Amino acid sequence: MNINNLERFDLFVFFVWAGIAIVLSVQFSERASTLEAVAFAFTSVLVFYPFSTYLSTVLLKKAIKENRVLPFIIQFCLVSMLMAGFVLGLYIVFSYLEDINVFPKSRLFENSGGMHRDILGALAAVSLINFGFCGLRFFEENLRLHKVIIETELQVLQAQITPHFMFNVLNHVNTLIKKEPDLASNLLLQYTEILRYQLYAGQQPLISLQQEVNFLKNFIAIEQVRWKNTLNIRSSWDVEEDDKKLSPLLLITFIENAFKHVSRSISQQGFIHIALIQKDHLLILKVENSTYTDQYEQAKSLSSSGLGLENIKKRLEILYPNKHVLKVSKQQEGIFHIHLELTV
Repeated sequence: MNINNLERFDLFVFFVWAGIAIVLSVQFSERASTLEAVAFAFTSVLVFYPFSTYLSTVLLKKAIKENRVLPFIIQFCLVSMLMAGFVLGLYIVFSYLEDINVFPKSRLFENSGGMHRDILGALAAVSLINFGFCGLRFFEENLRLHKVIIETELQVLQAQITPHFMFNVLNHVNTLIKKEPDLASNLLLQYTEILRYQLYAGQQPLISLQQEVNFLKNFIAIEQVRWKNTLNIRSSWDVEEDDKKLSPLLLITFIENAFKHVSRSISQQGFIHIALIQKDHLLILKVENSTYTDQYEQAKSLSSSGLGLENIKKRLEILYPNKHVLKVSKQQEGIFHIHLELTV
């Protein structure tokens, strides 16, 4: 069962119970009338359901929470014996209904092995049912715990983006205040809008592709103003359906990394090329930036970008398992290349 469909687990359990009732009806119909077989099967399930549900939800969850195995085993045996007693009670009730001609005589209650064999048979049947449903509930609890762990890890990863981004913003503005105060003031206002989007959109599980693209465009526009003519920045946006949904702030790391680690020198202009393509259910992001040819600068740049890339890799694994392809390569020509394919 998919971890994102846990809210449907109770519905799944209901259908399992319905399946048991149908299977019992077919089995009993070989030895009794169809009406009696259906009545006996569904009455048995109605008797089983509250006991088995209480055992597999309330008692099992309590045992898991308190880490107490032995008390639960005792409770399991007691509930199973009680259910077996009810099964024998149903045998007596339906046998009486045959005696007073409510149902025609059948072979459903023929005693082929004695009372003790009937008791053991009923106990084995209800124990098997209880064991199955306890197994299902244990699997559900394991999925829920795994989901909580994943959500917590995702929140930690998401929280790492905001301080890192804000630190860069404040550092940029601080550098410009003394040299170009007017530009610093304008950039600060523009950064305010970006940070507002980051803080509020980041709290939502999904946002539209249009919102994310607008956020990226605003970020790139600010970087173009900040770096002026020292960089050759080119971007293209080929979006077929801008109402497609994706996780917020998923793409900014790649673009921010490009601006942070792009090579810049007096003798040679650095470059950043960004292309985003969305068609049908496929989203492709390509980011290229020039890198330093000097080995020392190259190593320093790659080591400082490692945290951001590791963060986004983990987020992609959590949010889009088996639905993404990420290729990161450093080419000999001094180009750092990112290629992301995402199913949205």
